[in-house]
Amino acid sequence: MKMKEDAIYNEANNLIYVKSENDKIFIICKDMSQVDTVQKKMHKHGNLMVDFEEWDEGEDKKYIVTFNVRDGQKPVYN
Repeated sequence: MKMKEDAIYNEANNLIYVKSENDKIFIICKDMSQVDTVQKKMHKHGNLMVDFEEWDEGEDKKYIVTFNVRDGQKPVYN
């Protein structure tokens, strides 16, 4: 499936939330294990992590990871 630019890909059964915007890809993970997996897959394809945020606390805690696509390349979504 080819992803559209500047789109949000979110459904109730998704394990992670993914949004693309220009040369950035935003991914919301539910735990650090997901963050590690996402980071390895995105980095493997040349996407560079440029931001990391923790949101909320306890059971509701989420991690927002932002990747930047290298100049001149199209985003690689895993």
